[in-house]
Amino acid sequence: MKKVLCLASIAAVLALNSYAKDYGEYVHGSISSASVDGEHKAAYTIGYGITKTLDNKVFFGVAFDGEYSNLSDGSLYGAGTDFKLGYNVWDKVNAYGILGAKLQSVDGNAGYGLGYGLGVDYPITRTISAAVEYKNYNMNASNIPDYDYKTLGLNLKYAF
Repeated sequence: MKKVLCLASIAAVLALNSYAKDYGEYVHGSISSASVDGEHKAAYTIGYGITKTLDNKVFFGVAFDGEYSNLSDGSLYGAGTDFKLGYNVWDKVNAYGILGAKLQSVDGNAGYGLGYGLGVDYPITRTISAAVEYKNYNMNASNIPDYDYKTLGLNLKYAF
């Protein structure tokens, strides 16, 4: 499963890069309220993304990120890929859906899962934008019961 997720992510980046000669790249950081089976903690994320906006205001993209959270019984480390499809609703507001894949280590126990979410993005300046995203992952883990991982976060993006 891990190899399939990794290969799908690489294929998406290559396809997006070869298709879109006019695309936007960005780095992002976020702080989220993360819920691991009812335990709410802060999660910190940093990552990289690429988007392409078409003439009809539809956009699509892929983002990669790493995350950390300090849980009551250990630490959570993760890496994920999000595929985004959205629309420029108003002049500057973008709304989008998210399909994602995530690998995590919760106190040394490996987990993986697929998820979905929603987001809204608003540019503050020409290069800086803010986004609010909700994501829900169904995680399968080794040595611990399967768990749900949900986040509601504020992202800051810097486009270059």
